Amino acid sequence: MFSNAFFIYAGQTSDYKELALNIANFPKFLQLAFSTAVLDHYELLKRGLMVLTCLILLAGFWYLRRLDLTPQRFLVVATWSFWTCTMFLPLMHDRYSYFVMVMLALVALLDRRMIGVALVSIGISTVLYLRYLLNADAAIDLWPLAIIQIINYCGFTAGTFLHPQLEYLHSFR
Repeated sequence: MFSNAFFIYAGQTSDYKELALNIANFPKFLQLAFSTAVLDHYELLKRGLMVLTCLILLAGFWYLRRLDLTPQRFLVVATWSFWTCTMFLPLMHDRYSYFVMVMLALVALLDRRMIGVALVSIGISTVLYLRYLLNADAAIDLWPLAIIQIINYCGFTAGTFLHPQLEYLHSFR
């Protein structure tokens, strides 16, 4: 049934009482910064993060609606869209960001100004995979990685939306 595609994610969010699992994103930041409050208000935060994600995506698409969607712009907007989902939706895992890392690598190949953003994100993703594979949860703290990744996402978003005259979306170098 068509509705199953939409409701399967919502159903899976009740499997764990964590906002994120082995990923450096905004819900993980909230979970680490306010662990007691997250447990006390888990259901409310979970729903709030879903609404926040939808609002961010709607605002971004509304802002970009006037641009012609060239293949390069489509790649940037698709990358931003997927990254927004993995950055703000609750119960994301490290594996969900794999596609974002591939997309960021493609964007960096087309625009050298995005190489730093791509390298930082791919580096954090690699550390997260190693953390899982080596069972090094205690040795590798997610707190600084989450902060760096949030800043990195904000930099990519600023480059996508706030660059002077949207030059970033108008021409790739």
